[in-house]
Amino acid sequence: MIRLLGPFALFGGSEQQPLARRPAILLAALAVRIGTPVSYDALTELVWSEEDLPANARRAIQTYASRLRDVLGREAIVAQGDGLLLDLDPDRVDLHRFRRLVTTRTEQAASAREELDTLTEALGLWTGPPLSGLASERLAEVEAPAILDEILSVVERSNDLRLQLDDIDDALVASLRRMTAEHPWRERTWCHLMLALYRTGQQGEALTTFSRLVDVLREDLGIDPGAEATQLHQRMLAGDQDLLLPARPEPTASPSPPAPTPAQLPAGSPAFVGRRRELDALGALLERPADRVRVAVVSGPAGVGKTTTVLEAAHRARARFPDGQLFAEGTSGGTAVAARDVLGSFLRDLGIAGDDIPSSTADRAALFRSICARKRLLVLVDDAHSADQITALLPGAGECAVLVTSRRRLALPANLSVDLDTISATESRELLATLVGADRLAAEPEAATAIVETCAGSPLALLIVGGRLATRPSWPLAHLRDRLAGPGRLAELRLDGRSVAAALDATTGTLEPPDEARFRELGALPIDVVDVDSAAALWRVGRAEAGDLLEQLCDVRLLEPTTPGCYGWHSLIGSYLRDGPRPHTEAGRRRVLRQAIASVANARDRLRPGDRSHHAVIAAAIAADDSDGVTFPQLSDLHAWLHPRTLLLISLASVGLASADDEEAVEAAALVPLLDSVLTECCTAHEITEDLLRAVTTAPLPPSAIHFVASARHNLAATLSDQGRLHEAMAGAEEAIATWRHLGDAYGEAAMLHNLGLLHSRLGDFTTAVEVMRQCLAAADALPAVLRLRCQRTYAYLLARHGDAAAALETLQATRKLAVPEPGSRELHDEFVAEAAAHLTAGEPEAAIAVAEMTIATVRQMGSDRLTAQAKVLLARARRLAGQDSLETAADALQLLLGHHDVQTKCEALAELALAHEAAGDTGSARACAAEAGRLIGIAGLRGTPWATSLFAELDPEPSHR
Repeated sequence: MIRLLGPFALFGGSEQQPLARRPAILLAALAVRIGTPVSYDALTELVWSEEDLPANARRAIQTYASRLRDVLGREAIVAQGDGLLLDLDPDRVDLHRFRRLVTTRTEQAASAREELDTLTEALGLWTGPPLSGLASERLAEVEAPAILDEILSVVERSNDLRLQLDDIDDALVASLRRMTAEHPWRERTWCHLMLALYRTGQQGEALTTFSRLVDVLREDLGIDPGAEATQLHQRMLAGDQDLLLPARPEPTASPSPPAPTPAQLPAGSPAFVGRRRELDALGALLERPADRVRVAVVSGPAGVGKTTTVLEAAHRARARFPDGQLFAEGTSGGTAVAARDVLGSFLRDLGIAGDDIPSSTADRAALFRSICARKRLLVLVDDAHSADQITALLPGAGECAVLVTSRRRLALPANLSVDLDTISATESRELLATLVGADRLAAEPEAATAIVETCAGSPLALLIVGGRLATRPSWPLAHLRDRLAGPGRLAELRLDGRSVAAALDATTGTLEPPDEARFRELGALPIDVVDVDSAAALWRVGRAEAGDLLEQLCDVRLLEPTTPGCYGWHSLIGSYLRDGPRPHTEAGRRRVLRQAIASVANARDRLRPGDRSHHAVIAAAIAADDSDGVTFPQLSDLHAWLHPRTLLLISLASVGLASADDEEAVEAAALVPLLDSVLTECCTAHEITEDLLRAVTTAPLPPSAIHFVASARHNLAATLSDQGRLHEAMAGAEEAIATWRHLGDAYGEAAMLHNLGLLHSRLGDFTTAVEVMRQCLAAADALPAVLRLRCQRTYAYLLARHGDAAAALETLQATRKLAVPEPGSRELHDEFVAEAAAHLTAGEPEAAIAVAEMTIATVRQMGSDRLTAQAKVLLARARRLAGQDSLETAADALQLLLGHHDVQTKCEALAELALAHEAAGDTGSARACAAEAGRLIGIAGLRGTPWATSLFAELDPEPSHR
């Protein structure tokens, strides 16, 4: 407990924890504003006077904060923005516990006596002058007067209640005398003293008290008493008998009728559909005979149908609970309803008279458990706020059952925990048909499908849409479909006080204001995905703080974890974020873009250490204060990071290219070829960036983006080549080389010559390929070693395919002397492929099998289906030439390529499959595989190329296949 309402102290349990004076002042300053960041400048003013100011106040504060973390816990004090924040349960600070007791409990008090009891409990925390005992006059000057005024206002309210209840004794009078002496300018306290004296028969003393008040105010402030004190004095002078509250006789108790059996379940939904598995589980729990309480917790995000599902289960099992069903809201207006208040309602509903209901939560819970032990009750608490809240409401024994719904995943011991997700498209259509009629949906099937897709499985959205259509029978479904399309669709998802936005408002309302603001900033992101690093850049906080908030947003079901470090959210939440206020959208998104550039640049450096320096635009993004790129100690770290974030990276680039801000557009253009290169090096999954590469080459970018336009043309040519679109790739490669030469970029020219050599090899023209690769080696001679080594490995491969196995192996041996590729790397893959090709050319298929198997092991580490398929084609060819069965290997390769656009590898797999079928005597299957390969070759426009002719040289295909 941190004590501020008196001499400052920090208690751990019942023992006071010693603190040095500066850390104590820092803790007190943060505790006054718990949960709210306090800037370093403000803290500096509070901790030191002008003459005591240290040379580096920020560093000193950070040191004190570190000492406090040793006492309070490492997560207790967090950096946020340009300041610090105390992140503790507010009840651990007496000031905030005082405020909670006053504002929350008194608002829900059932009587003046209950309110007085609560205020008395709150005032018990006041032990002396607030914030006293600290060596900081400034903190006391700034904060203590307002806190004291807050306390005295509660004291006055407490005295109001005591006078209202005629609870006047000598202790009250003495307390009032002391208050007027210590705080002589508070007229209300003087009025309380006058009235207390008057009612206890001390009318003369009461009149004299007024005279003293007049003297004090005139002498100290030069004013006369206000209307309340003046009118009270005049009534006393007139002998007003109404001021004397006579003792009220206790009402004679009359027998009260037995309390009716509570049946408080709200009506269920007449349009309930789906949730069969969940209802079966809840039903089995409620129907099961038990000698102890059964508890089920149903959690899920806003609008997913938690309450509807639980009510459906409760109504179905109602007969199992003849002693009644109790219902309570766990949250009201975004604030948790105190367990004490819920228990009070339950006890009254079970027939306990108000005067017999204990005042404390513990006593109410004990009485409730005693009653439940003799009954079969069903208790339903909707929208529970916390596990602690529900624990106090649980019966202790008997045949009762408790159903709880919550937006949070509660750590509550339960017999059954159900986590509701959205409903399926089939269930969505069934629900919509129930509301508007199946015939109406059947009349406009495309519009109905679009509406179902827009609602994205949200039962709340479907109920609202169905209600709107049901009340507007003249509307075509297409009309509502069009209104729901595009931005602003949440404005259409509201009906009769219900709305998707309001349901989400209720959830965001449970967040602290700074956290809610940060959640809304996620709307700056172009898709409904974020990772810890992007959130840290967006919010300008550390990774740990960003991760904590993302997890907190998961707890309230605004986000859902996808893979470690990554989070997503429902598309309706995405609309909520983008339709609502989003402060600093462009600036935040650009920070995320720069962070992405820095991380992808680090990935490229990890994949190709020692490669050329980054362009100035990329280097500036890496060096920016608001970007802190991820690093990758192991290649496996890179794979684990890249794949779940690829769509986010692509979306950031796509939106950035369309930005009106030239600097953002250039940065986005820089990211595209960089990302494509990393995807190529990592796992050859670069085909997903084809549209982005084209966008860079056609977007109206400023002249400063010319390097990235050239890079995009360069990479696009490689992408088209990998897809078998060789004629397009050749034109693009020639254009890219011309651009690099125009820019005087020797590196770009050499790298493009490397790709052009591979492109000629794909056409089957190995003579030209070898010649181009020799030009590449000559051009790369003065360039970074990583490029020269890559060109040498490719040169070895091309020599092998050209028929010179000895030269190929000699080149590989020379390359290995210069560098040993890292396991799981693209370099090792290229080396193995070249070696296997050399062994095949040399007529050594067994050696080629061994190398091909090592190639497969390498590409599995890379996680590339496409490279794995290529390696399996190589293995199938080697096994076939070695006289082994290659059918399964070739079939595996073809299976891996489903969904990929690598036409040439598909055709090579089909050719190997055809030859394997032919060897097995299955001529029909062999011809079918050959025919399919021929069809694909025709579609790709590759008929007549040396590659196609060579592919079918060992077969007897139809002439049209060639």
